[in-house]
Amino acid sequence: MTYRVVAVDPRWKDAGRQKFLTDHLAEGYELVVPKDFEMAAMRKELETASALVTGLGDITAEMMEAAPDLRVVGKAGTGVDSIDVAAATAMKIPVAHAPGWMRATPVAEHALTLMIMLSRKPWLWRGEKRPPLHIQMSGASAGIVGLGNIGQRIAARCAAFDMNILAYTRTRGKFKPEGFSVEETGTIEELLARADYVILSLPLNGQTRGLIGAKEFALMKPSAFLINVSRGGHVVTDDLVAALGEGNIAGAGLDVIDPDPISGDHPIFSLDNVVISPHCAAQTESTQRESYALLSESIRLAVEGKRVESLVNPEIYD
Repeated sequence: MTYRVVAVDPRWKDAGRQKFLTDHLAEGYELVVPKDFEMAAMRKELETASALVTGLGDITAEMMEAAPDLRVVGKAGTGVDSIDVAAATAMKIPVAHAPGWMRATPVAEHALTLMIMLSRKPWLWRGEKRPPLHIQMSGASAGIVGLGNIGQRIAARCAAFDMNILAYTRTRGKFKPEGFSVEETGTIEELLARADYVILSLPLNGQTRGLIGAKEFALMKPSAFLINVSRGGHVVTDDLVAALGEGNIAGAGLDVIDPDPISGDHPIFSLDNVVISPHCAAQTESTQRESYALLSESIRLAVEGKRVESLVNPEIYD
């Protein structure tokens, strides 16, 4: 018998992504990438699916209900805001993912990369016209919003640059850094007003969507930078464009933008104080292989009726 693993995200048309999974799928498992990702066209594939996998595309209750043989849904990433976890839990379907620690290091490295690029602007230092002087990170304040696996690793790397580290987190006092200190602010407003770099590294949910908008940009220093390596939905994009264009903040480093994907003719691409990467912070060779190997194993365990260990809804086994 062949178990069908159906991809529901158009990003799975990418041959490299497919290979990461197929290299690790157990014998008897087949990856299916539909030609058409509209729900009406996908129904036939869903009817025989044992597993659904995604990236940023939605896995909806409707999709799961259309797959009578479904044993598991998941992704090789950490955030599962693209999956209807409540619906999956109600159906006793495990939602597999890569735990935060697995992708935290490359994302933290990427955050520092964006900070350095904005501070140094190396691509501008050529030709006869000299760009503005560099911005020195040593002695500046890094304000980290969210102190989970990624935020903690960002803090450690900022400490190595001799930066002053501020943080706003809903789990105050939980992080115990070794060899450096982190000042936790009582409110996000205090952090925004004091930080030279505001770095977003928190989950996207109903409370954090639109967290940074016009009011928040008005609190930031005109010399401050926004760094987003979490989810585009944390930031109101139109308000960010206005803040950048009007000089209310100095610049932004973005690995994520809302909407994603964003049109190539969007006004944000016309700004010279923005550095943008295509949601690739965690995509190192070693991390991708490790994450897809874990996803493949989670699929095998679920199909065989065994407990999936790396999942976001363990209560289905209660």
